[in-house]
Amino acid sequence: MRLEPEVVNMTPGGESIVKIYVGEGVNNQRVRLTILEKPEWVNYSFSIQEARTPFLSNLTIKISSKAPTGNYTIRIGVWMGRTLLEEEKVMLSILPEFTPPKLYFTNHTCPLTILIGEKIPLDLSFRYVIAYETRIRVKILLDEQIETMVEFQLSGNGSIPMYRQIIAPTEPRDIFITSIIEYFNPLNGTWVISESKTCRVTVTTIPTVFKIIVKGLPTNLEVNLQMLILPQGSVIERKISSNKEHEVNLSIYQPSTILVVVEDEIILSNNTKYVAENNLREIYVEPGWTITVPFSYSTLYLVSMRVEPNENILKILEKDIWIKRGSSFPISPPKIFQSSSKKYILSWISVDGKIVSDNQVLEIYSPPVITYRYIEYNKLTVISEVKLPSTVSSKEYFLQDLLSYVYESSGEYWVKSGEIVEIPYRRYTLNDYRFVPTSFESNLKIEIHGDSASVVVDEAGFIKLYYNVEVKINIGVSYSRVETIWKDEWIPLGSQYNIQLNKLLSPRTIGERIELRSFKSDLSYEYIRGEEKIILEVNSPGNVEIQIDRYFLVKIYPVPSLQKMYPSCIGPPDLTGWNRGEDFTELWVLEKTPLTCYFPEKIDDELTSILFIRGYVGDTEYTTSGLKSFYVVKPLIIRMEYKMVRYF
Repeated sequence: MRLEPEVVNMTPGGESIVKIYVGEGVNNQRVRLTILEKPEWVNYSFSIQEARTPFLSNLTIKISSKAPTGNYTIRIGVWMGRTLLEEEKVMLSILPEFTPPKLYFTNHTCPLTILIGEKIPLDLSFRYVIAYETRIRVKILLDEQIETMVEFQLSGNGSIPMYRQIIAPTEPRDIFITSIIEYFNPLNGTWVISESKTCRVTVTTIPTVFKIIVKGLPTNLEVNLQMLILPQGSVIERKISSNKEHEVNLSIYQPSTILVVVEDEIILSNNTKYVAENNLREIYVEPGWTITVPFSYSTLYLVSMRVEPNENILKILEKDIWIKRGSSFPISPPKIFQSSSKKYILSWISVDGKIVSDNQVLEIYSPPVITYRYIEYNKLTVISEVKLPSTVSSKEYFLQDLLSYVYESSGEYWVKSGEIVEIPYRRYTLNDYRFVPTSFESNLKIEIHGDSASVVVDEAGFIKLYYNVEVKINIGVSYSRVETIWKDEWIPLGSQYNIQLNKLLSPRTIGERIELRSFKSDLSYEYIRGEEKIILEVNSPGNVEIQIDRYFLVKIYPVPSLQKMYPSCIGPPDLTGWNRGEDFTELWVLEKTPLTCYFPEKIDDELTSILFIRGYVGDTEYTTSGLKSFYVVKPLIIRMEYKMVRYF
């Protein structure tokens, strides 16, 4: 069994609790608590009187208001059944009622300043009012450390003066002297503070004077000043005005090194600042000296350099530089910035919005803004490609001059961003060769207008122009040795060209017949019989001559019932083979063959005479008889109108 607390201090009519720890280290033993001995004026109760171990029981002790003062004992027992296992004692002290005394200082005086090492006089007195004899003590603390403590046994009322002398520290600083008056409370055995008084004493030395002057700043501008005193390690901070002399008194008690520091930079605006020429001064001094310390500031202006347009390659020029007032600053930038696909050429320079020369040197008396304006150029790559068949080399002599025309537009060009460029894109012809535009590729917006390609160069890009090679084929068609009609055909080099003869050999009208007489060409060709088609292999310019014969059907309707045929027609000696029909005679006659037909004025028979009225050769009408000559240029019907006279 363990009791907490073992000693209880109480006053008459009081109440207290004692904690009883039962069976610590012993498990599951059923035990019972009882009071073996107590004063008769003590009443009690257990929170738990009987239980299995371990357990905690609170013993509440109540004292009669008539209990006499003195020391008494309460015995507590632990039982298992009828066996007393253990007993413990609580020491009970009955104390008279305690009335706190009245204690307060009536005087507490100390000097505000004192020199190092001297005695600090402390005058104090306190008054007391005490019902019965009480222990009183006064403590004097120097910076929270007890320097003096005096104890009294007092009762009744009265006043006690005190005087003390405390040795000041050997270095200058502020110290705090605190006086505390306390009384002892016998009920709980503690000292209780009634009142405390504190005074601050500044421990100083013989003053050492520093005269600080700050120049080069606007008048009355405040500057932060710090002074580090070595070896003391103390720091003094001040705000001083520019262009005035300021005195700073130091309390040092030995030769010292003073580090005097002012602000390294003072920034009044975004573009103006002041920089100390030497913001740190290290000075040796001895106590009592007077030292003058000057500081100077230089004015710096922010030179802001901006660039247009806002491109990464140009940002190397964008910077802000602090330049000392009155300095010279060259503003000449690179004339050209160039990457693989972009070029930027300097256009103009402005200072605070005013255009200046690019080789000007600025004298800095204000914060300028310099703007560099560059013009953006994009690289345009133009490629011309002539699609040649595998059988033809671009080194062929007959292509060299023509290729030079096509390639004259090829190359790399620097074009101002956004400009529209017109690139020749047309047919190039030399002798019997020509290059013909076929297609193009480009990452830019391009439009074809007439003989040129129009492109908007708003970024770096390319345009690839493709050409096909064509050669001229001269095709001549000779009709019946009468006329030859020539036409030119431009055919892609290396291709095949088909000539459909059935179109040429097809008659255009009834009474016409066309026959192929011969075909000549200096190009290789193949004749497809049955399809009446000729396939040319176009590997060079060439000539084709087609000779055809055109025949027209000539029909002669003679006067009937005559032994001789009239009208009668004759032609060249080789014109033979007239076919006789029932009432007409016909013959296929080569175009432009000359014929002569005889229309007789009168034909006499035995009993009949035939009289000529008019003759017809095709659409031509003859009103007179006789010989009529003409060329056969179309199908013809030849006939004669007549009048028959009979004789009886």
